Amino acid sequence: MRVFGPIILGMGLFDVHCHLLPEIDDSKAKWEELESIFQVYSDCGLDGICFTPHLYNPYVKTDVMGIREAYARAAKLANRVGLEATIGSEVFVDKLMKVKVLPIMGRYGLIEFNTQNAPLQLLEKIQSIFPLRPLIAHVERYSWLEPESAIISVMKDMGCIFQVNGKALKPGSKAERYVDAGIVDVLASDCHGNTADIVALAEALGSHPEIIQKMRQLGLSR
Repeated sequence: MRVFGPIILGMGLFDVHCHLLPEIDDSKAKWEELESIFQVYSDCGLDGICFTPHLYNPYVKTDVMGIREAYARAAKLANRVGLEATIGSEVFVDKLMKVKVLPIMGRYGLIEFNTQNAPLQLLEKIQSIFPLRPLIAHVERYSWLEPESAIISVMKDMGCIFQVNGKALKPGSKAERYVDAGIVDVLASDCHGNTADIVALAEALGSHPEIIQKMRQLGLSR
């Protein structure tokens, strides 16, 4: 168990956003190195991982038919190092009016948007994933959305949960502004194969026990 910031991790937390299924989407991970990547999670005190391959992203080619088989194989490797594994998806919300999501833990739908422009009828499209609770991926990336934006309160009232990438949480960053405003509910790695992203997540969690508490309340732990 390792110490990050003022607390000790190793209390059941999941990384609920990553792209580590080899050959499925834009993951850079290779099958032969996957177990060593999972070992980094364990070494950092994280206890679970949710694979979230891209769906409907116009910039990423996803082998949708291969997801289940790849997940089964990767989950066995994760279990070898003591990680609990589950499957979800990261769905790109743009032109589709009805958003179909592979849910995380049966409760949450991880969704992302174009970084430059909000989709038309944004709120209606978010609502289309109900009764799943919308989990907004890497909120710090959207140039059209700021911590001070009025729509943030509307989205919160709808039940939206806001996620920031641990690696983005740097002094003076937009991610830090979101955290300081109390908007962020979840920290995740968005790891595509670079283990530094996992370490950055652990360090960010260690510095923000209030977000750990939120994640536990949301059931994003084992």
